Amino acid sequence: MVQQEQHQPELVNTVRVVCHPDSLEVVIAADMFAVGAPVDNRELRLGVEDNEFCRAAATSAEEYRIVVGLDDCGTKHWDSLVYTNLLVYSPLASPSGVVHMDEAVIPVECHYERKYGVSSSSLMPTWIPFVSTQAGVETLHFSLKLMNGSGANVFFLGEPINLEASVRIGHHMGLRVFLSSCVATLQPALNSDPKYIFIENGCLVDSQLPNSKAQFLPRTRDDKLQLTIDAFKFHNDDRGQLYITCHLTAVPVNDVEAPNKACTFLNGRWRSADGNDYLCGYCKAQNQVPGKSGIPGMVGPRGFGKVAAAESMWWSGLKTSKGKDTLPHVCLCCKMVSEKS
Repeated sequence: MVQQEQHQPELVNTVRVVCHPDSLEVVIAADMFAVGAPVDNRELRLGVEDNEFCRAAATSAEEYRIVVGLDDCGTKHWDSLVYTNLLVYSPLASPSGVVHMDEAVIPVECHYERKYGVSSSSLMPTWIPFVSTQAGVETLHFSLKLMNGSGANVFFLGEPINLEASVRIGHHMGLRVFLSSCVATLQPALNSDPKYIFIENGCLVDSQLPNSKAQFLPRTRDDKLQLTIDAFKFHNDDRGQLYITCHLTAVPVNDVEAPNKACTFLNGRWRSADGNDYLCGYCKAQNQVPGKSGIPGMVGPRGFGKVAAAESMWWSGLKTSKGKDTLPHVCLCCKMVSEKS
């Protein structure tokens, strides 16, 4: 009778797992039990099912390897993205019916920090979820400011007034800001009289006037839009103080269907600040006839009379069926003086 001394099992570092974004790799030392006797790679498989592609392949005399997809060979995953499986060693009996090693089962796990999905390619959503859209509306901040360097809001007639519209996008990426409409009034109220609409549906109609220097500047950032207009005042009104109120819009940059535009009339044709001049074709029909496009008749140098038909056109785009103004407007105040002292 031979008595065998019982030994406590020892941990050996002969099996390691490499977790890839879309696959699981198990590397096994040929001497898996670290006893100086290599095991047969055909006796190693991943998972309890006996599938040929789940068996280990000999990559060298000292090392075997199993590479499978994350969902292959019975691998399971949980909510926290822990993929688990079993490395099974099942020794084959010799022709004489003996085996020299015990069976062994080694747990294999892959832990991923990302949640809900693992992919080797980028995620391309086809639509923004409704909840995300609502959050975007609540966190957008529009601004309209003078870009004259000094911060003063006093201009001489004919001098350029440089304006910048912008949107603070926060967590929302890829938004482009537009000036849909702008109106100049003597009072802060949009429906006050007289008024001069110098931007309508993204078209800078003020640029159509003779010798006008008004223009949208070529865009350098999607979240900002700059333009220049000539300082003016209303005819027969010496107050000189004007309120400029603009309706600002922000749309996704990659929204090719969006009709928003920033167009200037230059050298006899409409040009876009974004380079897509074809959108400016819509400016022609609404501005072919002076006096019906929101451009009041000029009765003095850069002075404007009252607008008749433009009022209903302006408000039709800004009122809902309930009569409530729901669109983002930004207002600033400028003072025009006739001559330099």
